[in-house]
Amino acid sequence: MPIHIFDSIRNHIKNNIVIYFFCILCLLIGISVGGFTAKFVDQSHKQELVAYLKGFFHLFNTDSIRNTDIFSQSLINNIQLLSLNWIFGILIIGIPGIIFIIGFKGFVIGFTVGLLIEQFKFKGIVLFLLGVLPQNLILIPVFIISSAFSLCFSVMLIKNKLSKSKQINFNKQFLIYTMWHLILAIFILVAVSIEAFISPIFIKIISGYI
Repeated sequence: MPIHIFDSIRNHIKNNIVIYFFCILCLLIGISVGGFTAKFVDQSHKQELVAYLKGFFHLFNTDSIRNTDIFSQSLINNIQLLSLNWIFGILIIGIPGIIFIIGFKGFVIGFTVGLLIEQFKFKGIVLFLLGVLPQNLILIPVFIISSAFSLCFSVMLIKNKLSKSKQINFNKQFLIYTMWHLILAIFILVAVSIEAFISPIFIKIISGYI
């Protein structure tokens, strides 16, 4: 079953390479904008953010944050974004929303990484590698694929609307489209589990030296 899923995704990427390239470009633009924003944000606001981060890291050392709380909040946030992607995909005017979501995801990553590295130097890099990167190795591909599926579905609806001959079986395509988003939700569940139960172990160790 997993092999079949990955084969299907590979075929979808091959058949829609331009759309995937566009999604990756939007993500990279979001990461770049986030990184520059972290670098040029007002110094007073930057200090507030750093103080918040240090306080947040301190909570890990005092065991004030429960893993289940991290899990539930992260799951809600990511499922909400995935659901928005699904909704925008079935709307003919939803393409800008899909682009915004993938760009926003990139912005959050870029801003977080930029702030960590600028303020904590080498420790920030380690925090990123062990506390931020692991779950995003799953989340980033999930949102690229989700955005690509949503864009493809939205484009299909537009083409069908403009075409005089309605040859698309909407119910079948909608079912496939929804099924893929449910599969991606499972991958989000795996990523969130890493974020909630594995990454905090490393964050707790590193934060003791910040």
